[in-house]
Amino acid sequence: MSRADNLEIMTTFDLKQWIEGEGLSFTETRGRSGAQLNLKVCPHCGDRRSKVYLNEENGIGNCFACDEGFNKAKFVKASLDLSWADTFKRIREACKEQGWRPRKRIEVAVELETAVMPNSFALPTPEGQNLQYLEGRGITAEWAKYFHLRFCDSGWWNFTRPDGTKGGQKFDGRVLVPVYDLDGVFQTFQGRDIVGVAERKYLFPSGLPGTGRFLLNGQNALRRREVAIGEGFFDVAAMKIAFDEEPSLRHVEPVGTFGKNLSYGSSDGNDQLGRFVQLKREGLKLVTICYDGEEKALLAALEAAERLHRLGLAVKIALLPAGRDPNEITAAQVREAYWKATPLSASIAVKWRLHNPYRRR
Repeated sequence: MSRADNLEIMTTFDLKQWIEGEGLSFTETRGRSGAQLNLKVCPHCGDRRSKVYLNEENGIGNCFACDEGFNKAKFVKASLDLSWADTFKRIREACKEQGWRPRKRIEVAVELETAVMPNSFALPTPEGQNLQYLEGRGITAEWAKYFHLRFCDSGWWNFTRPDGTKGGQKFDGRVLVPVYDLDGVFQTFQGRDIVGVAERKYLFPSGLPGTGRFLLNGQNALRRREVAIGEGFFDVAAMKIAFDEEPSLRHVEPVGTFGKNLSYGSSDGNDQLGRFVQLKREGLKLVTICYDGEEKALLAALEAAERLHRLGLAVKIALLPAGRDPNEITAAQVREAYWKATPLSASIAVKWRLHNPYRRR
């Protein structure tokens, strides 16, 4: 386990809950530094005159009988008479029981068909280097690897048209974002221009299945109980990063619809609504839509929400700051919008269609 995870464990470990679970006798008091736990028995000297005081939040305190100092780990170690290794193991187990989850940086294994993509290299490079453009948008080397990003400095995508003639697309100066089906099999990709001179910001390869059939990052949403929907790649990445920073939200997997519309209507279910049918079969219960903070996006969110609700899913709609998408606000604002999301109901749908909160007065 990483050093960051160990630090997080000690921060999130609820000492009061652990003490209650162990059946240790205590009372709650107030001190200059806030709420305190007054333990009847000192685990170090055995004094039983309620001389141990610990800060409820950080666990720091001492015994006024033997003058022994404590923090969370030291108190657990003394109470259970364990080695340091066993102490941290016990605390990690307790944290999991209390709801803590490790950071979900390990993604589902995928099959990446680099042979059918334009000439490109994986990010980060073997030396750990990442594009400055991505770093500037909050996509670190670690996250570039998570999303299997690649960069095409100079490369063509060659394809055959339905009439048999050949064609080609230049993907020069683009970050390539691979797209997988729910089972992790590569299906297509998109290229995001980072130079700023291309006529089209996003370029999709002709001849491969349209991205509108799939859910971006959908392979990591399989068997999740909750997902959040964004529009494009950078929205999905921003939500993933924001949720990863908050342990209570790491169970929520962001997915993208490549735009404001959820595709549906395919006779064989080979569309995004069909993917949600499959996710529901695998345990999905709640969907929160986090489209851009604009009038048309909210109307699209309502339509998508109603279709998802008819599948038997609980649906919420998050209202982002006006004119902003998840990649244009802070991680704290992303989480706040998610927490404040409004459950879909017939009345809220009518209200927002009649009085769209993003409509200019």
